[in-house]
Amino acid sequence: MIKLITIDVDGTLVTPLKRLTKENIAAIEKAKKAGIHIALVSGRPFHSMVDLNKRLGLDKKGHFTICQNGSYVFDNFIQKPMFGTFQSPSDLVKVAKLLENYRLDISAMDGENFYSNKKRSNIYTKIDAKIHKMPIKIVDYENLPEDMEFGRFMALGSKGEIKRFVENMPDEIKNNYYPVQTAPFLVEIMNKNTNKGYAISQMADKLGYKMEEVMAIGNEKNDIPMLEAAGFAVAMGNAVDELKKHADYITKSNLKSGVGYAIDKLLKNNKEKFS
Repeated sequence: MIKLITIDVDGTLVTPLKRLTKENIAAIEKAKKAGIHIALVSGRPFHSMVDLNKRLGLDKKGHFTICQNGSYVFDNFIQKPMFGTFQSPSDLVKVAKLLENYRLDISAMDGENFYSNKKRSNIYTKIDAKIHKMPIKIVDYENLPEDMEFGRFMALGSKGEIKRFVENMPDEIKNNYYPVQTAPFLVEIMNKNTNKGYAISQMADKLGYKMEEVMAIGNEKNDIPMLEAAGFAVAMGNAVDELKKHADYITKSNLKSGVGYAIDKLLKNNKEKFS
């Protein structure tokens, strides 16, 4: 029986225009009334998830949000991180040096701020900061306090520059970190142990659920660890082909309220897995 549903946000829960459909809202409300726990899982920072949680009634005690692709697990009620997997300023310096020859901006994000070491950041860094509604703090990476904790680093550049980086990524990055391309202009570089799958297993354990009681819904490559970890994996109709290979069920697209459609099927099947 499914007791916890973890839902990716962009490309999954919301439409291409970042809107919540009435069908998704209604299905989530029905699931909650049926005793199913709902948690949002996203690459976004927590502050950009607050309004979504409030609209879905997930801002109460006992609810959590997984942010920055698993780097942080936040308590929605007190709006503070409970646990996570982080990287240090020395990691940031190391990654920045490894990427010097790629003509990319290297930025960093903790739970509250967006950091850059360039006074004149490229347009892609500015776009990413604007998406997350974060001001860019200009800092010297070499002189940051070592006790700072970063959820992720971002390599930002044009589509061609990112493609060249992905195709020629240094082994030191691939072997020592968890890099994942989440947009045409962006590769996120995280702690090697960071991914959505590990984060939902931590959260499920805290809530007292077994992983076989978890249903996960996603659409992108960074959702694969979450679908692999969950007892029941649902891919969106608009999901990338690589993710669909890991799905037990493929629902409708985010434009057609695929999340709500999958939840309704689950409820009609008495909270048991379906096909």
